[in-house]
Amino acid sequence: MEQLVGELQRRLANMVRRGVIHSVRHAGIPKCRVTISEITTGWLPICQGFSGANRSNSNPCAIGDAVTVISEGGDLNNGRVFPGWNTGQKPAPTGNDSEHITQFSDGTEIRYDREAHALTISLAQDGTYKIIGKGTLEGPVEITETLTVQGKTQLNNDAAIKGKIGASGDISDGKSSMAELRKVYNAHNHRGDSGGTTDKPNQPM
Repeated sequence: MEQLVGELQRRLANMVRRGVIHSVRHAGIPKCRVTISEITTGWLPICQGFSGANRSNSNPCAIGDAVTVISEGGDLNNGRVFPGWNTGQKPAPTGNDSEHITQFSDGTEIRYDREAHALTISLAQDGTYKIIGKGTLEGPVEITETLTVQGKTQLNNDAAIKGKIGASGDISDGKSSMAELRKVYNAHNHRGDSGGTTDKPNQPM
């Protein structure tokens, strides 16, 4: 009887346990081993949101992450690992109550402030981003550094430019081009004040 009571107590205690990730295996079904007190579990599946046709984001765990293991029947071999909580070594990111913050180990951070309606994406040093697909930017857009466009550019409205305009090719409007205007100017003459015609310009464009 005492042996049965002891087994039931052990299973009851093991139904919900907290620990830290000992090792991870992301190939196929993500699994990890968890250190709980003085024991280390076998490979247990990691639970992250839904796993059906419409999945939530995948967030690979890392060694040292705090987790909670929930085990059917109190048997750790049947455990499932759930994301845990912030610790002293890995505290919650600094922010206000209206901010949703996602941080990555390389320093990249995504922060959205619900009250200010402001989204900030800060990439790690030398970080890059790419958006694939057809899209629209609606609203004012400010670019603080160099803009490089590899494809054709079409402006469907007025353009105001405060600096210089440089082009390695020809520049044209609806009637002519700079190259055509240059040809006309360099070859033009007109009637002189005393009759006849003047010479061509002595300073070509």
